[in-house]
Amino acid sequence: MTLSDSQKAEVRATMEAYASAYKNKDIKGLLTVFSPDICGFGSGPDEIVLGRASFVRQIKRDISQATVNSVVFSDTQIFGEGRVAWLMTKTAIGFTLAGEKMQTLKGRSTMVMRNTGSRWQIEQIHFSLPYGGQKEGQSFPGA
Repeated sequence: MTLSDSQKAEVRATMEAYASAYKNKDIKGLLTVFSPDICGFGSGPDEIVLGRASFVRQIKRDISQATVNSVVFSDTQIFGEGRVAWLMTKTAIGFTLAGEKMQTLKGRSTMVMRNTGSRWQIEQIHFSLPYGGQKEGQSFPGA
């Protein structure tokens, strides 16, 4: 069984709620979108989230270091069965550091969501940046 179009729309709405709350530095809004048991990786080597407390620490660090101007998901593929959805998407995060012009992180995200019965929550997230030292068509750097 796969997710219905309405379930996929609900998953997309959760993604957009995440993007909006992140952009608006809305920690309470993020806590409604993310599971208390959230786990995942960010793009930095030390960005590892294991549970709500580390998630809040990570978000506070993010919003203290930059202003997020936009979060755009594209080429999104949503899969799932029953109360579980998993997705992959390109993610562009436009941000500004103090006194600098806007920059964009062009990365890739995967998420696992669970339907609680009343809404979808993000249980697992991974955001990564393609490795710049690896040539297109090659599986390993330097090849």
